[in-house]
Amino acid sequence: MEIHQILPSFSYGDAVGNQAFHIRKLLRQWGFKSQIYAQFRDQRLSDRGKDYIHYHSNPDNLLIYHYASGSPLTEFVRQLPDTVIPYYHNVTPPGFMRHYNPEFAAWLEQGRRELLLFRDSAFAWADSEYNRQEMLTLGFDKVTVMPLFLSFDEMLASAGSPAGREIVARYDDGWVNLLFVGRLAPNKRQDDLIRAFNYYHQLVNPHSRLILVGSDLSVPGYRMELEIMTEALGIEHVHIPGMVGLGALGGYYQAATVFLCLSEHEGFGVPLLEAMAFDVPVLAFNATGVPYAMGGAGILVNRKRYDVIGELIDLLARDENLRQRVTARQRQRLADFAPAATAECLRRHVDHIAHS
Repeated sequence: MEIHQILPSFSYGDAVGNQAFHIRKLLRQWGFKSQIYAQFRDQRLSDRGKDYIHYHSNPDNLLIYHYASGSPLTEFVRQLPDTVIPYYHNVTPPGFMRHYNPEFAAWLEQGRRELLLFRDSAFAWADSEYNRQEMLTLGFDKVTVMPLFLSFDEMLASAGSPAGREIVARYDDGWVNLLFVGRLAPNKRQDDLIRAFNYYHQLVNPHSRLILVGSDLSVPGYRMELEIMTEALGIEHVHIPGMVGLGALGGYYQAATVFLCLSEHEGFGVPLLEAMAFDVPVLAFNATGVPYAMGGAGILVNRKRYDVIGELIDLLARDENLRQRVTARQRQRLADFAPAATAECLRRHVDHIAHS
């Protein structure tokens, strides 16, 4: 039996691409013939896989279809005789994007609609419990969680790179640094982060700044809205550096005092765990995939009361005993994502399918 993977884009540094890379590596170690096929393949990857048009289907093959957006691959995959395993990484609800980028919203709408085409699949995977529950609600019969392979070694090392050290030095002035990492997008609610920071900065601690790291390629108009809001509120210390490469991103985590997340839609939320890896206490809004990712670690708020959030930030910044208790629980949570445990989960899933 051959086990292959197919996805729209196999990209360096992308969470879905990283997952496909780790799965292929393990499958090959276990003796399976395994390759990654994609429509777009990043030139920076040493083993870029193959163009999907070169995929040789076979009824005896297992084909893992990484599903995270609308794609022409869906029609291609649906016509194959292989046993297809849809592997759901979530598609952002299009309503968040419709006002800012109608074309992108239509693409997301297509992605959520076409996911229903796979409801008759004998096997289905989701990368989080939240995504599993969403698939079950959509009418999938049996869905199992195949967790993400998470390794923070490269991220931790990047804090010590020349670029990472420069970032740490830039913000090492005794001020409280609030950090959020994620695409600048309406579902991430960086606008609410600015509102919460405005309360904290104006009424609690003027020696503070907000750092919003992330690309605005999908919805550039939203970044403009954030900049206008910041100017209207008269806040001088909101930093929006844009996309930051993996070689320097650790510097921002290293410099952070608190990681603040007020997102209203996350399929999982890898940056929450990246912050935990740097022993940065996480304060987050209790919505969608966030509580599943945090797993009882960090601090969750059920309402966006900016006064309450501001006071909690102050406690996390100043109360060393509280910080230590929060970060100790976060380290326990990270242990749940040990690579060996994730590899064993993949092995169980593969064995179950192979013997079904």
